[in-house]
Parts: sequence; C-alpha cells; structure tokens
Amino acid sequence: MHVKYQSSLSLKRIIISLCVFCMIPVVYRLVLMVAGNETAAMTFTLNLTGLILIIYDWNLFGIHYNRAKANPKDALIYTIVGTIMIAILTWINQTFLKGYIPLPDAATVNNYLFSAPAVLLAYSVVLGFIVNISFKCLTDHLDIRDREALIILASGFLFGILYTAVFVPFGDLGLLVRTYLYNVLLICTMSYLYNQSHSFIPGIISFTIIMLLLQYMTIFA
Repeated sequence: MHVKYQSSLSLKRIIISLCVFCMIPVVYRLVLMVAGNETAAMTFTLNLTGLILIIYDWNLFGIHYNRAKANPKDALIYTIVGTIMIAILTWINQTFLKGYIPLPDAATVNNYLFSAPAVLLAYSVVLGFIVNISFKCLTDHLDIRDREALIILASGFLFGILYTAVFVPFGDLGLLVRTYLYNVLLICTMSYLYNQSHSFIPGIISFTIIMLLLQYMTIFA
C-alpha cells in the first residue's frame, strides 16, 4: 500500500528560508553601496543571512544537532569522510575546473586583521550553515523514498542551480558552467553525508574545515 510522504518542514517555512537565501545578492549590493568594500559587504551579508536562517530554522538545526549528538561515532566518521571528499573536490576545482568559490579578499583581511575572525568565520562556518539549511529546505518535499542515489543527485542538480545563481555574477557563461559543476558535486557530497549520518552537522563541519584551510592558503600563505 502506498504511504503518503510526510515532509518535516512546512511549505511556508521552506519558502521563507529559500527567499532569505535568494536575497543574498540583493543585500550584498545594498551593503556594498554603503561599505564600499566587497569583502566587508559579503561578510556582513553572510553573517546576517546565517543569523536569520539559524534563528528561523532553530528547530531544524536542533533536530540535526541532536541526531549527531545521539550517534557521535557516525557523526565523526562522516565528518572525516566529508573533509577528505570536499578537500579532493576543492583541489580539483582549484587546479582544473577554476569554478568560483566565495573567498574574502586577501588585501582586505591583511589590512584589517582585527576583523579577520569575523571574515574567516563568515566564509566558512556561517556559509556552511547557510548552504546546508537551504539545500535541506529546497529538497525536503521531494518524495524519493528508498532511492538514496536519486535524492543525492536531485539535491546536487537543484540546489546547485540556486547556489550558483546566488553567488556567481551573470555574464561569463564559462565561469557559470564550471562553477555549477563544482557546486553540483559539492552539494551531492554534503547530501551524501546527510543521508549516511541523518544529520547535516558532518557536512557543516567538513565544509568549514576545508573553507578555513582554503582561506588560510589564499590569504596568509
């Protein structure tokens, strides 16, 4: 007998969360007109967006945190697996694909070292929260039961489009295609971690570690 699929999130919550995510480029441009610095504007925008999503989706975050806390072994294993997978994927992107990855400007960080912690965290842990909460919202109503590979691919292809559209300026088709390919693989990886551990905490931690390392290599190395 067919059992009706039950989503854990209301349609209203999904729409509002995704609208907040899609407002990133709008807020960024408004802040940029005031701040006059791209890194400062994006740092403020990411921190504001992350704060709104975490507060609004606090129950969702709590569920995933408790799942990871209840099964620390799986959470640790898939955090390690995720860190390795995202590291390999990021190396491939930086070496061959050359897709766009949101990173702060090295000169800005070095000139204003007092603000470095806020910048580094915005482009790593905060961005990790934003991406994982948003992709979970986008794919939450997909009725793809017992088809793990399909939902992983659906997450990658669907949220990859949104993630690319939000962060990559239109105009350079080649950059859009390369970035979309990287984003699809990145989201598929985090979707895989979620499906295996039943929590997006390993994905957030893995993403944070690699983004912090990438920032260190591009800014301070």
